[in-house]
Amino acid sequence: MFCARKFDVVTKGFRYVLAAVFAAEIAFATFGFGIAWSQPPAAGEGLRVFKSANCMGCHKWSGVGGGGYGGAAANLRGTSLSLEQIELTIRCGRPATGMPHFEADAYSSGGCYGMKQADLPAGQMPPEPDHPLRPEEIRAVAEYVVNDIKGKGDPTFAQCQAFFGTGTRVCDTYAGADAGKAQAASAPSGKASFQHLEVEAAPDANAGKNSPEK
Repeated sequence: MFCARKFDVVTKGFRYVLAAVFAAEIAFATFGFGIAWSQPPAAGEGLRVFKSANCMGCHKWSGVGGGGYGGAAANLRGTSLSLEQIELTIRCGRPATGMPHFEADAYSSGGCYGMKQADLPAGQMPPEPDHPLRPEEIRAVAEYVVNDIKGKGDPTFAQCQAFFGTGTRVCDTYAGADAGKAQAASAPSGKASFQHLEVEAAPDANAGKNSPEK
């Protein structure tokens, strides 16, 4: 009798543990606690954010930077910044430049370069974006810069089509540039002769209303 009662108590306790685990799994699935936050950004999310946040307005679609709506933007293809440094720059912007801060209330807590808005001299507060980004969006676009732009050399026809799609003629100039490079590579040494084409001659986001993204 004693053994039977002890076995019944253990069995009931085991059922309670299973019920608690099952309830926790339902909470995770319903509310996204814990597990969902650790998932990596979906493929293509960084590119989507790069477009929607109008990063191309200053850095151009290819990331080569130069003159833009916000001034002389950095060349993301030639940057030496790490993923964490790029993420910080997107989140906090750069004081005294045209680089916006994409984190809402970025300078309210001292989490950006150890400064609050009151610590910045007049005119050095980074501009606000058209709309702030969520932390996961900032991470996604930072990863896009590192994986798809940084260190990629001159923009190519294939990269342009990957950005704009194949149903546009925006990338035609890059096709000509690629053909010129191929011709030079196949020509006998010292006899190559071809017209140099400006890499950023193709229309991009700075073309205003004619941009395919507008």
